[in-house]
Amino acid sequence: MAAALGRRFPWTESDCDWRCGARLGRGGEEVPRGVTTAVPGVNFAVGDGGATDSHSRAVVRLNPMAERIIEMLGPHVERQGYELVSVEYHKGTRSSMLRLLVDRPGGGIGLDDLERLSPILGDLLDVYDPIEGRYTLEVASPGLNRPLVRLADFEAVRGGRVRIKTHHALEGRKAFVGRLADVGADGVEIDDEPSGRRVRIEFGEIKGANYEYDFDAAERK
Repeated sequence: MAAALGRRFPWTESDCDWRCGARLGRGGEEVPRGVTTAVPGVNFAVGDGGATDSHSRAVVRLNPMAERIIEMLGPHVERQGYELVSVEYHKGTRSSMLRLLVDRPGGGIGLDDLERLSPILGDLLDVYDPIEGRYTLEVASPGLNRPLVRLADFEAVRGGRVRIKTHHALEGRKAFVGRLADVGADGVEIDDEPSGRRVRIEFGEIKGANYEYDFDAAERK
């Protein structure tokens, strides 16, 4: 479950709910991330261009270590038939945390997929050994509130509800939530719910963004 000096400790199937991550359902029940990942009506597949396609390029800057690990592991994940959606890396004083968010192109990864990928990715990290010291490795699905990193991610949810955090204050705030009205080559426009105004945010200003799945709308259908 954890790794010391870049080495993975063995883990068993009983560890998978912890290792693969979890999200909370509408009733507060814990649901394994890997069970339900496809977002109804949203297709996150990049297309045939692969890594060279402009739509597949990352437009939101990640932690430098996270970007390095995407560069290392992304091609290996693709060869297994999946995609490395994003990487989260948090450095601690005694132990760091590395979370790999993996999905099938178009969504719909299952718990069995995560169980199969976890040892493969762990072994690759053993070989590359990019992180110094102890760290905890978690392989998870992106969940319904999927992070938006690539240009294609934003285009896939155009018209949907998103949440965006910025590096610097825009109009006195660093957090925005509302309908994604437009996606351009350099940034997005969001119909911000708290202010009732349309706000333009450059990609370089985005600290983090994710799709906000509308549970209420899904229940009404």
